[in-house]
Amino acid sequence: MIGNIPDYHIHSSVSPDSTESYINILKAAEQKGISDLMFTEHFEFFSGSYRSPIFQEKYLDSYYTQYCLWKQSNPTSVHVGFGIEFGQPNLQPETARNFLKKYPFDYVIGSCHKIDNVDLSRYNYEITNTDRLYNTYFSYLLEIIEHNLCDCLGHLDLFKRYAARQGISLNISCENDYLQKVLQEAISHGIGIEINTSGIRQGIGCMPSLDVLKLYSQLHGEIITLGSDAHSASDLQKDFDIALSYLKQAGFSYIAHYQNRKPEMIKI
Repeated sequence: MIGNIPDYHIHSSVSPDSTESYINILKAAEQKGISDLMFTEHFEFFSGSYRSPIFQEKYLDSYYTQYCLWKQSNPTSVHVGFGIEFGQPNLQPETARNFLKKYPFDYVIGSCHKIDNVDLSRYNYEITNTDRLYNTYFSYLLEIIEHNLCDCLGHLDLFKRYAARQGISLNISCENDYLQKVLQEAISHGIGIEINTSGIRQGIGCMPSLDVLKLYSQLHGEIITLGSDAHSASDLQKDFDIALSYLKQAGFSYIAHYQNRKPEMIKI
């Protein structure tokens, strides 16, 4: 039953790219019979001397304060977790570690949204050197893993979303050495991956693809979460039926639920 499957990638108006309220998300979750969801607001890290006017410690303070007030003011049967999506935390590992110590996160996604402080959506994929793109992208993920800065890796092949918008197909091969290294290192560090269903509604399929899920299974990976990457309440659990089908085709029988950053496996 899809209602019992946790949605572990959700953004509210706390994130700069969403205008959706906590209340609307909670109401939608109750209407859809969702028993467990995780707010994973954005926090981006940058290299060099650049300092974001948005992503400062006070942003996290405000997010945590709002989360606590929301929960107190809106009792519900839905379990609502306190999560975060760290973008490129490998660029400032000490700062990221301090945040992980300070805030009682239930779940942390590690993502790569930017390379050289440039968002992947802003690359010109007609002229981008794809070998360098793959190598840099996966080297970022490897550093995130090696520094133990997350619980699961987010949308493992995100670059294909932005390439597709420019009419270019970038589907990473399972033979790619960097991809295999990322999956192997994640498994050895106890870090999982998410199936991000936002790509389905954007016309590019799940992130990662079914082939990558099969590779993860072959490598004896076990920890997987499902995330809609919803920025509006209407997208909660969107296309989870497809993601569950992919999971079963890849040989998985369980997904992970997190509390206090500790995974518990749930049979699907």
